[in-house]
Amino acid sequence: MLPVNPEAIGVFGLFATVICFGLEQVGVGVKGADHEKLTRTLGYIAIIFGGVCQLYTSISMFLFSCAGDHSKYLGTVFGFFGLFWILVGLFFLKGGDKKVMAHFFFCALILVVLFTIRAFADGLIWPLGIDCVVIDVLLITLIFGWYTESPKLSKLAGVCNLVIGAVSFFLLYPHVLG
Repeated sequence: MLPVNPEAIGVFGLFATVICFGLEQVGVGVKGADHEKLTRTLGYIAIIFGGVCQLYTSISMFLFSCAGDHSKYLGTVFGFFGLFWILVGLFFLKGGDKKVMAHFFFCALILVVLFTIRAFADGLIWPLGIDCVVIDVLLITLIFGWYTESPKLSKLAGVCNLVIGAVSFFLLYPHVLG
């Protein structure tokens, strides 16, 4: 008996999180909103959907080798992003120094560039490799955006998040339809 492939849960967590963050960053539905409640809600979304869903997928990949030869690689990717989103969620809930988070985004960029190279080397170009490239662009944008607190870079980060969500749909689609 083969275990159920948990990728759909992890990819849905990514999809839901980046769409919610992207819409907020480009300003959709936030006019007149209570900024404190909005920030807190994004923190919960990041921790539950971005963090817990992706960590569950990561653990499942390692325990059950759900993705065959790519299980360790994908388990590492999901595990990193699960922890990434938990940190982002905690930042949104508890606050902190944006410049220090920009330093963290730089460290994350180094790892995600390696994920990107591996995706292309393994022939996982569409949609995973392209998603990684857009995440690379997002992290570069966040580094400068959070360091300078530039509204234009925040909007660009929102667009990157929406593109990641759109590309992630193509990762999610085959799992949803079976």
